Amino acid sequence: MVVLITGATGLIGRKICTELVREGVEVRYFSRHPSPSAILGAKGFEWNPDQFTFDEKAMDGVTHVINLAGATIAKRWTASYKKQVLFSRINSLKTLEMALEKSKNPSIRILSASAIGVYKSDLHLTHDEHSTAYGDGFLTEVVQQWEAQAQRLSDKGHALSLVRIGIVLDSIQGALPKLVLPVRFGIGASLGSGKQWQSWIHSEDLARLFVYLLTHDLGPVINAVAPHPVVQKELLREVANILKRPFFLPSIPSWVLKMVLGEMSAVVLESQNVRSTLLESSDFQFKFKAIRPALSHLLKR
Repeated sequence: MVVLITGATGLIGRKICTELVREGVEVRYFSRHPSPSAILGAKGFEWNPDQFTFDEKAMDGVTHVINLAGATIAKRWTASYKKQVLFSRINSLKTLEMALEKSKNPSIRILSASAIGVYKSDLHLTHDEHSTAYGDGFLTEVVQQWEAQAQRLSDKGHALSLVRIGIVLDSIQGALPKLVLPVRFGIGASLGSGKQWQSWIHSEDLARLFVYLLTHDLGPVINAVAPHPVVQKELLREVANILKRPFFLPSIPSWVLKMVLGEMSAVVLESQNVRSTLLESSDFQFKFKAIRPALSHLLKR
């Protein structure tokens, strides 16, 4: 097995590389500025998705691809940055498609990152991999175009799975440190109603899942979420309990968040109750199925 990874220097990419190297798998990655010391045990190759350029030598013998490339959504959504969020994903996939055409392997197993943000925000709906209840905001638009571009790889004969990722919980990066900070100072509060569903996954489980899916084809769409979603207020209450901090302030109204964050407020206000029926019926073993042990592991480090 020879695995090529895009977005390898990000939070999940590094963890996946570590898992694969530990298992003795040959790992390569595309980067704008590859460095021999960037990811131990992996070999970097230069690419520039903005210009659709790449080092063709990266494709020699590749059997599997993990595509994680894309600009973070955790920055203010100005008009120009929204374009960057979208085109960083589209251009990366277009460049990857060109790279795959240079491969002598006609059918490569591809895992392409996506997001549960495609699903309709609703306090009462439950989504699984067969759900067609999609949202109508910016995140949904990005995911639909992202997935449509990835689908071109399947049309070319490659075995494609779209991995729709939930809220990734990690002690250093992502959403959790931002949510934890006010709680540590004793000023934690729910955002909006606090009733919105948070479908989450521990960063370690997500990395392990990508490794698992390299050799287990569960279908064209997999929801990468832990088995037990939680409403936001309970997530923050658990954070406060673990940190032994008070949690009594009234919720921050939605209108305040929309005024401060603009359209980006959707990230914290939308509600997606998402289940992964495919994972739950597979032999993949989550280390962290419920929110309290996941948070305890991350916050007590």
